[in-house]
Amino acid sequence: MATSLRRPSFTGCSSSPPDADDEGVRGTCEDASLCKRFAVSIGYWQDPYIPHLVRLSKERKAPEINRGYFARVHGVSQLIKAFLRKTGCNCQILNLGAGMDTTFWRLKDVDLLPSTS
Repeated sequence: MATSLRRPSFTGCSSSPPDADDEGVRGTCEDASLCKRFAVSIGYWQDPYIPHLVRLSKERKAPEINRGYFARVHGVSQLIKAFLRKTGCNCQILNLGAGMDTTFWRLKDVDLLPSTS
């Protein structure tokens, strides 16, 4: 595949090999990241950080895939920004299953990071 994912620094609690335990999760992360990278490369939205995390694949994605990722990224981004503005950034955001998500850096660019105190 086009990306190189880091190995986890823990072995987990399972008796099966760690690669078998999280292979599906890592595969989903990689596929989603490749789709986002491709959509950004053809102008669906701006994300200056995704190229640093994911190499561009030569495989084109269907327009429906690009539109779906645009809708998801844009919708989640709007909800997070509204939440941060409503709370005056005095909150925490827990992003479960974030994969190689660039939300932190994009929020930092617009000075909307949650407060650390």
